[in-house]
Amino acid sequence: MGVPWQAHAAWDLVRRAEQQLQRDLSTMLLDPGHPPQGTVDAHMAVVLCSMMAWSTLGPDFTPIAVAGHSLGLVSALYAARVLSAEDTVTVVSTRAEICERACQRTPGGMAAVLASAAIAEAACADTACWVANDNAPTQTVISGTVDGLRLAMTQASLLGARDVIRLDIAGSFHSPLMREAAEEFAERLKAVRFRRASTTIVHNGTSSPPFDSTPWGDHVAVDLVTPVRWLDTQLALAELGANTIVEVGYGRTLTGLAKRSVPGLLLHNASSPRSVAKTARLKSPTPTGQLSRTPNRVGAR
Repeated sequence: MGVPWQAHAAWDLVRRAEQQLQRDLSTMLLDPGHPPQGTVDAHMAVVLCSMMAWSTLGPDFTPIAVAGHSLGLVSALYAARVLSAEDTVTVVSTRAEICERACQRTPGGMAAVLASAAIAEAACADTACWVANDNAPTQTVISGTVDGLRLAMTQASLLGARDVIRLDIAGSFHSPLMREAAEEFAERLKAVRFRRASTTIVHNGTSSPPFDSTPWGDHVAVDLVTPVRWLDTQLALAELGANTIVEVGYGRTLTGLAKRSVPGLLLHNASSPRSVAKTARLKSPTPTGQLSRTPNRVGAR
């Protein structure tokens, strides 16, 4: 994930994060033999790649709005200057640490259901499983306990889902099972400074731009238990006037979802210095929405 950035000035963000956390981060970003392991590594790897891409694109690119899917909200807050680079690293590492403990306390999992949110919700009825992400018209993610997820996956298939795919995620994110983690996270976030946003932020849980007075720390914490309304978020970006969506960071999952959810918009990926430069040369870079990458790479699985 990090190889394209190794010789770029943006790699300084990785070096600074290593100094701040007092741990090696470069190896998991550069060595295919030692990929990210566990929640903490996955969180840091994904957000660092988004930060490097945005720090390179941002000076030449003025979006009308930013948004982030799940963990991507933190990347969006960095893009909107709500969080400094150091505070972004603090928030991400804290979130990862708390989530990893929650996953150990209450084992669970997530699955992609290739069907509407209505079918996924019906499949979760009377189980310890819930709709976690409403991503696209025919792509939903469910989250729950090990047993609850198994029952819901079986039921989704019976209800006509085109496919049901268990995700390689050892936790029940965006479900009530993360409530204790969200409460701890909210308390820890009181020590973080959240600044006034430099641009509109469409929140993935409400699919609407919060008022400037919104306590962003509360939003970041409650995201652990709030379902991601990504389909509505994409529609909200279009309603704000976006004609171009740029996925900033590693991968192409979010532009893939956008292609199915808001057809007609121009889609670009900014995942390397080369693709960032190509995006920055767009003749009409605004209006645009910026989408931040997250570990929940459901479309790719």
